[in-house]
Order: sequence, then structure tokens, then C-alpha cells
Amino acid sequence: MQKILTPEIKIAASEGLIARGCVALIGLDQIRKEAGTRWDRLKSSAYAHLEAVLRQKLGPADYFVQVDDLTFLVTMPAASGDEVLILCLRVAHELHTSFLGPCDISRLQVSRATGIEGDVLACEIASGPQLASLAAQALALPADGQMPAVVPELAALTAAAPVIRYAPMWDVQNEVITTYRCECVTDHPFGDASSRAQFRNELNSLLERIRLSTMTLATRLSAGERYLLSLPVTYELISSPVTRMEITAICRNLSSAMRPYMQFEISELPYGVPQSRLAELVGSLRPFCRGVWGHVQPRIASFSAFQGAGLQGIGLSFGCGALAIGEAEAEMAKMCAAAKRANLRTCVHQIPSLDILRAAREMKVNLISGELIGEPAGEPGPIARLPMNDIVCRAAGLGRIFDVELRDAG
Repeated sequence: MQKILTPEIKIAASEGLIARGCVALIGLDQIRKEAGTRWDRLKSSAYAHLEAVLRQKLGPADYFVQVDDLTFLVTMPAASGDEVLILCLRVAHELHTSFLGPCDISRLQVSRATGIEGDVLACEIASGPQLASLAAQALALPADGQMPAVVPELAALTAAAPVIRYAPMWDVQNEVITTYRCECVTDHPFGDASSRAQFRNELNSLLERIRLSTMTLATRLSAGERYLLSLPVTYELISSPVTRMEITAICRNLSSAMRPYMQFEISELPYGVPQSRLAELVGSLRPFCRGVWGHVQPRIASFSAFQGAGLQGIGLSFGCGALAIGEAEAEMAKMCAAAKRANLRTCVHQIPSLDILRAAREMKVNLISGELIGEPAGEPGPIARLPMNDIVCRAAGLGRIFDVELRDAG
């Protein structure tokens, strides 16, 4: 294999470094082939993910650069033996499993730079027994020498694509379903996976949820259908610079025509998050959507951090435990008072009862979701009228009969 080099790259791949075995390459050709027609849509995210992983794993004296559309060059001046190839193999494996799921080691492509002639870099691809030997060191294979499709330490990285559902959200004052919240319902079998692997798995699930939901949104928009897509992102994930970079990499590839139909939610906000920190996180998402919401669990002491942070709205979730009607009403009243002072919209997720829904309506909460509004479905629906009378009938267990009567009347 040969690669044509620019003068800048030739510095990182000098003859002295090549002679010491310090220069290797990671190839993405196999990922491109397996992704097929999805490659053009995925490649920017793949580049961003690969760069993020390399920054995490390389030392301050190491260097990497993208050579062409399918190749990244890695230089480790202090490396000895096969260290640079072993690291590249680990990175290639993590990239492949993150985007395409479990893979056989033979599908990974790493190579050692062997020399330079003019502007051309000659490389030797690791394969066969050499690749197996490198994999045994890079991925901690068992003593029997078998190459598993999933490395135990990284088992969480190879989870199946997330199962997502779209929960309808009710515009309370207009009595219309306007928004569909994209939720993940897959239970990931973390087992004894490390916390890093768990975090990686949750991130992969989020990225896939963004891809799938925006693909559906784009299809619906092209067909002339309109609805708002709400995408929850936990505070823990969005707080990571690597995560933010991967999310923004996906969003940059989306058509700007989709942005008026998307909103992000920063969910599970911890008590006492600084306003400056929240403003930073909101600012990273806001260029790619119509607005960003902040959501907390009940019993938050103060909503002061939400003021001046650039949010479009604030919300509560009642899904983590039952609250008495009086306590739920007090929590909503506190939220609505803070929202009014800060000129923000309001939302309540997983509303638990008709009485609390009526209280939210009287307080002029803007959006509500929960079983009384509608069960999450595999596909988002259209913008649709939902009168309060329908919700009352559903709460009384008469929803199906009432729907039939409406169709007959129509």
C-alpha cells in the first residue's frame, strides 16, 4: 500500500521515525465498505470519533494526522517494538464496534510505514499471524488464541442498535400534539463492564438515537409532514468534551432546514449546577436546533441557574417516584414562577394523574407528556388535535370507545 504525502505530513513520517518503527496507519476502507451508502453520512462522525479516541490515548509527544479520506497516520516517537501498531489496532477496533457493532479482528486494517520515496509513503498491512499476534496483545485475547467478536472489556461497545420510541407531547393551551420526544427503551447488558465502557455504550446509544430520529424527521419533512423532534441528552454525557464534539459533528451534517423542527433537552440536571456551566452546555447545542430545554427531577431547591443560561424552557419529570398531589402541585408552581421571571416555557414529563394534569393546565404549563397523553410509539405521528375531553375519557378507561365514536361521527 502506498500513500502520497504532503510536506507537512512528511515531517511526522520522517525516515528516521519510520526506520525505528514509530509510524503506523489506520485504514477506514473496511468501515466504508460495510457502511455502504451510509458512508457519506457517517464519515464526518467517524473522523471526529477517531480523532477523539486518538487524543485520549496518545501522549504529549505523539502525533496523528489524516492523510486522505480513508487513512490516519500515527507517530509515536518513544514507541518501541509493535507499540504503535498495538495502539492503532485498539483504536481501529473501538471505532469499528462503535459504528458497526461486533467485528472480527481480520476486518481491522492497520499498517506499518516502511519507507518514503519522493512524496510516496510505502506501507505494509498487518495480516494473518502478525495481525493475530498484535490482537492478542492489543485486545487481551484468551489463552486459547481464539479471536472473539467482542472484547470482554469493551463488551458494552457492541450492544445492538437502540430501540427507540417517540412519546407525544401535548401543547396544553392549544390542545394539540406538536412534539415527539425520542426516548431509548433498550436495556443495555452492562454486566461487569467498566465505567468507561458503560459511558461509551451510553454515548453510542445516544449518537445512534440522534441518527435514526433525524433520518426519520428528514423523511417526514420531505413528504410534507411537520412535527417537532425533542432529543434528550443527559447532563453526564453532554458534560464530556468528547461527547459534545461527537454530537456537534453529527449535527453539522444535518440540513439547516431541519433545525426549526428540532430541540434538545439537557436532562437529569444535578442540583447546584453553576449557571456558567449550564450556559456553556446550552451554547454547544443551540446552533443546531430551535432551542434547548433544561430538565430536573422534583424537589429542586432553586431554579436560579436556569435564568440567563440561554434556555428556551425548563421542565420537571415525575417518572422517578410517586408524589402526592399537593407536593406535585407545589413543585410545578415553583417551576412556573421561575419560568415566568426568566421568560421561559415549561414542561412536565410523565404526568402521573389526571388531577395533576388539570393542575398543570391551570398553571399554564406549556407541554405535557405521559400515558394520559399517549403511549410512546415506534414512529412519530403528525401534529394532531387532542382535546381535553379525549384525555379525560382515556383516564377513565374509555379512550378506545370514544375514538370509535369520533371516527363514526366523522
